[in-house]
Amino acid sequence: GNVSVAPTVTIETSASDSNLIASTGGEGVWIETHECTSCDECLNIAPGMFAYDDSGKAYITNPQGASFKDIVKAAEKCTAGSIHPGVPWDQSEKDLDKLIKRAEKFQ
Repeated sequence: GNVSVAPTVTIETSASDSNLIASTGGEGVWIETHECTSCDECLNIAPGMFAYDDSGKAYITNPQGASFKDIVKAAEKCTAGSIHPGVPWDQSEKDLDKLIKRAEKFQ
């Protein structure tokens, strides 16, 4: 008989990529780690969410480790433009409408 085998796809990821999916069903904050310039902006603004990997590139350690306000602020300051705020994980956060509008250009 014939055997069907699905093709294998290899994607270069860091060990932390499983943390990129927030509780919002995968629409939460995400970062293009390979674009990171190690500028320290995200770590200074939201140290509970971002960290550097062994090669000095930022990744997300905790998708709920910062307010959406700080996530948007980090995206605005990111010199590489690699932070994408996604959907706020805390729908009760203050001034969410304004923050979502600010976040639009980084999505």
